[in-house]
Amino acid sequence: MRMVAVCVVAACGGSPRSTVPTVKPVGDTGTHSAEVAALVQPMIDAEISGSVVVGIYDAGKSEVYGFGKGPDGKPPTGTTLYELGSITQIYTNLMLADAVQRREVALDTNIAELVPPGVTVPTFQDTRVNLGMLATHTSGLPKQPPSLMRRGGSQDPYGGYNEDALYGDLINTHFDVQPGTQINVSTFGAGVLGFVLGRKIGGGVANAVSLRVLKPLGLESTYFKVPDGAKGRREVGTNIDLAAVPYWTWDALAGAGGLVSSARDQLALIDAELDAASGSKQTLRAAMRLSQEEQLPATTGPNEGLGWDIDTEGRYWHNGGTGGFRSFVGFDPKTRRGVVILSSTAVSLVDHLASDLYKVMAKETVKPFAPPTIESLQPYVGTYQLGEFKLAVTIQNKRIYITGKGEQPLRLIPLSDHELWFEAQQAVVVFEKEGDKVARAVFVIGAQRLAAPRVD
Repeated sequence: MRMVAVCVVAACGGSPRSTVPTVKPVGDTGTHSAEVAALVQPMIDAEISGSVVVGIYDAGKSEVYGFGKGPDGKPPTGTTLYELGSITQIYTNLMLADAVQRREVALDTNIAELVPPGVTVPTFQDTRVNLGMLATHTSGLPKQPPSLMRRGGSQDPYGGYNEDALYGDLINTHFDVQPGTQINVSTFGAGVLGFVLGRKIGGGVANAVSLRVLKPLGLESTYFKVPDGAKGRREVGTNIDLAAVPYWTWDALAGAGGLVSSARDQLALIDAELDAASGSKQTLRAAMRLSQEEQLPATTGPNEGLGWDIDTEGRYWHNGGTGGFRSFVGFDPKTRRGVVILSSTAVSLVDHLASDLYKVMAKETVKPFAPPTIESLQPYVGTYQLGEFKLAVTIQNKRIYITGKGEQPLRLIPLSDHELWFEAQQAVVVFEKEGDKVARAVFVIGAQRLAAPRVD
């Protein structure tokens, strides 16, 4: 079993932390300061993330809180810039909804109509891929462009992926499922959506999103390319071991994950989305309402909007990640509340703050995160047998790691005195005892449980 994730898990190294002064904090406090700090500060103290900015929105009032170290060594603020990753797709799909409102395209427009002559988009049993399928991740396109998968891992996996590469991958795509029948999240598909719309509207995806979405909404700190004057506000991203990693560049796939933004701008997006949900006729509100419509057949479970996931409680959300960042944006039309989470470390655990932040706004009791001491984890150090593979659990520099033969150590993050989070595999590792002795490590990946008996 390979212990490393393919292609998109960034390794150590990268650019140094900027020394350009950031803007000064501007009242980034509010009435929920103590409750939010109780949730987030333990994650900073446990070195789970280098910095986190939290924004909460409650019926027209917003608060922003920063934790850890921003680009100037001080706590980040509402204007500190973070990579958004897949949250970019909210904006790409809002551009799509706006283009539909303008009758420039329709959700059932085939993408074959939006590429140059000579670029043949494959079909599956006469089913053609359309814009709506790309928006809802039902296109059948692979998760990653095939040519990127062939070139192997990189600290900037989408860098240099140009127009010719995109066309080549489209032409050579082979479908495993019929388009429109299954949800399979596809970075490739989301990138194609932004690319063909940018071509249709003109000037490419960055110009089109700026023209149709960012400028009308007044989002002045959201960029595909950070200008020189804003680079001092840009946070440095880190991997899960808190080592700095390079920024990601997206080129032709920018519509899938290329935006950099601030908590203040994401709160402004939430404000506009809630305004749209209430029936407002202001700029882009009709397009926002279209993006909020459920696109999948009626179900009692989760659903999909255009760019939004919709959970069983009717909350809209999207998360994102790059090699050095993690992000979350969500809102609830029923309560008129919303949440923004921006982390400078690529760790998905920060997503779980969202449900607690909604509870904070609802004045519900929330149990703060209380990580165990590294000393209490010492009994788990040892060797474990998972099938034919031996896995070594070690403690180094007050952090706990797991290592497969011939591979680099990968960090485990303690959740409790016997449960640890394995980010690379999106798994919980549960250490089980028999009597007073540690007997096994159990890897819980979804509904699957893989037991690795201790052998030393």
